[in-house]
Amino acid sequence: MLARTLMAFAGAVLLSTATYAQSAITGVVKDTTGASMPGVTVEASSDVLIEKVKAATSDENGNYRIGDLRPGTYNVSFTLPGFKTFRRDGLQLQAEFTATINAELAVGSLEETITVTGSSPVVDVTTAAKTSVLDREAIDAIPTGRTIQGMAQLVVGVNLSLPDTGGARAMQQTYMSTHGMSTSNTTVLVDGQMTNGLQGDGAIQSYYNDSMNAEVSYQTAGIGAETSSGGVRLNMIPREGGNRFSGDFKAVNRPGAWQSSNLTDRHKAKGLTSGNAIDRIVDYSLALGGPVKKDKLWVFGATRYNSVNNFIPNTFFDDGSPGLDDQYILNGMARLTWQATPRNKFSGYFDEIDKFRGHDMQANYDPETAATVWNSPAYHTTAVKWTSPISSSLFLEAGWSNNTEYYTNEYKEGIEQPRGSAAWFAKAAKNEVDLGGYTQAGPVNTTESPVAFYWSFAATYVKGDHTIKMGTNNRQGTFKHTREANADLIQQYRSSSTGIRWSVPDSVLIRNTPLAYSERLNRDLGIFIQDSIRLNRLTANVGLRWETLNAKVLAGKSPAGRFVPERSFEEIVDVPAWSDFAPRMALVYDLFGNGRTAIKYSLNRYNLSRTTGIAANYNPLLSQTVTLPWRDVNGNGQADGALRCTGYPSADCEISFTGLAANYGTAALNEYGEYPRTWNLEQGIEVQHELFSGMSLSAAWWKGDFRNLTNTINRAWTVADYTPYTFFNPLTGAPFEVYARSAEASARPTSNLDTYDEERVNKYESFVLDGRWRIPGGGQLSGGMSFERERLKACTSPDDPNYGGNGKALCDEFALDIPYRPQYKLSGTKEI
Repeated sequence: MLARTLMAFAGAVLLSTATYAQSAITGVVKDTTGASMPGVTVEASSDVLIEKVKAATSDENGNYRIGDLRPGTYNVSFTLPGFKTFRRDGLQLQAEFTATINAELAVGSLEETITVTGSSPVVDVTTAAKTSVLDREAIDAIPTGRTIQGMAQLVVGVNLSLPDTGGARAMQQTYMSTHGMSTSNTTVLVDGQMTNGLQGDGAIQSYYNDSMNAEVSYQTAGIGAETSSGGVRLNMIPREGGNRFSGDFKAVNRPGAWQSSNLTDRHKAKGLTSGNAIDRIVDYSLALGGPVKKDKLWVFGATRYNSVNNFIPNTFFDDGSPGLDDQYILNGMARLTWQATPRNKFSGYFDEIDKFRGHDMQANYDPETAATVWNSPAYHTTAVKWTSPISSSLFLEAGWSNNTEYYTNEYKEGIEQPRGSAAWFAKAAKNEVDLGGYTQAGPVNTTESPVAFYWSFAATYVKGDHTIKMGTNNRQGTFKHTREANADLIQQYRSSSTGIRWSVPDSVLIRNTPLAYSERLNRDLGIFIQDSIRLNRLTANVGLRWETLNAKVLAGKSPAGRFVPERSFEEIVDVPAWSDFAPRMALVYDLFGNGRTAIKYSLNRYNLSRTTGIAANYNPLLSQTVTLPWRDVNGNGQADGALRCTGYPSADCEISFTGLAANYGTAALNEYGEYPRTWNLEQGIEVQHELFSGMSLSAAWWKGDFRNLTNTINRAWTVADYTPYTFFNPLTGAPFEVYARSAEASARPTSNLDTYDEERVNKYESFVLDGRWRIPGGGQLSGGMSFERERLKACTSPDDPNYGGNGKALCDEFALDIPYRPQYKLSGTKEI
């Protein structure tokens, strides 16, 4: 495993991709009389640029813009023959930020220089995007576990599906969301290149090597037309190396003895011998970068080993030691940055992940036989990109990226047996129904192989008061799955009256294994155009995005199993097939004209993100299980009996197949109603103010309105199949009706239709107060508070009268007194 990672580390040097930090410096140049000055040469220089200097020329209105800048410290100079040179030194530019630097030139010679060193802007008066940036100082100093999810906890407005304290959940992901958008609407980029996975409709991400990042930015609102989704937009700005070699090494060791325990004598008296606990957390990383050729070719590499081992309650190895879920992630990445010509820049990275989990199990599992082992035969992200400033007015970029997350969850070594052999029948997994737990084998062997590819192209044109960007981006990929299990079933037991576990055979959970099936995302294509128009103190950002998304179930064939025949089917196309527009608009007003106070308003439509999740819902080879009665008549400890055997219970027929459907093995699927794409119309207003040098505060209100919400209707049921019963609220005494479905209706075969409901409404609201302070002398403090509420109205279900009428308490959250949920966050660092 280590060799494979180190080979990837070295082999990545052969790749190339570009860097696009999406930061800029803009402003207006005037003379001492206030007249606009065209033709002024504006140069931004910094050690973080491989080209050392980027330049622009002011237009007829004195406007200039220098884009494609990386985060760092810049010196900006303004020169024009006949005028003194004006310099602004020490400008700190962060990711996803446009700094406004205006200049006033006085008559004199070029050799005369006026140098100004002032505080860096902290209010972006050009965009309404809500952006929070974590620089390298914050990433290293704040004990988050240094995952993209753990760092997101610091951002006001971002929610995690599960909290991650100090990296305790670094091995298994939590999922990010914001503003009522689902976790699948998260967009993950490396230097502006999308690298989302396919799994979970894009919610499940790769395990990125934290050591490769210079800064990480999180956007939660006001996202422009170049991005499809309106959830969390995360952009990692990578480290590139430089004109001198430098590096760093970090080591973290958190022993389990440092944690507290809530295991009390009362728990022990009830038989719980141990609780969930961390054995240790280890995190080592090494990064090194520098020049291959000064100002021409830079190289950067990083490796990281991160391990979190957890004790699992009531699990024990054969030697009596407590069961341990041992896990690690080993990353190896490399990046090249090549300034091929003054106007052509390439760079590339490859990040290989070796993810291992030795004992995936729950309480009461036998770690020697029933734990599942995770491996990652091919798990990586990579990207290739080219950027070119054709002129001071035109900038081009094109790129390609990939996310591969092929991993396996398999039985421990020696547990899996050849299909059909005597050992295969005898090694079925055993499950304890009453107390839980497995022995002899784990539940099932699985492989997941989602592979996604991305292409993008964009052109940015600056003319006068307009900055126009247009382009396209596309995502494609295939998601393959397999399932396999010993004996194609799980033997289920109950404890005896004397408490002996796995002693009373009860039933079997049969599977339709073996399975091999896949879905394909044909395209997730977007074409966009957006214009940033500056009108004195007002900046208007308007954009339009057209999107088309198409996926299908690939033709499939799975061999016969113990309980199923060979199954095959043709491809199922257009699940879904959507084409939609997504307009975007934002207004930013520089209230006093000094760049310190901005009023921002945005109104944007976001189409909800999907990959292959909908197609998977209509795959006939989805995993199926059915519970059937079992009696171990011959006492051999295994469930014997051929499919649909007769004479149950007998030694030759220990399984009752009476309840097994004739078509078992092929999923009974809902009908796809060709429903339209769900979308969210979000609007918000924010006031941001620079309170004093380096300190900004903002107050914001956001509202989301979700439409085209999906609904599943069982056409086998009608309102006439229900009988009303009146109950009384025990608190208020008010009557309310509950409807019970008849037994005859419940016994009918289902006829489900997946459709949408125009009357279903989901609304989100939040109020946010947050700020950031660059502490003099080194350090920073950021945080704030948010109050959010989400409410759903889903009262139109023709197959169930419990939703509607007097049953609105079950379906209309607007009729309930749902409070705003508060959230408070504070983090910071200080040099001492």
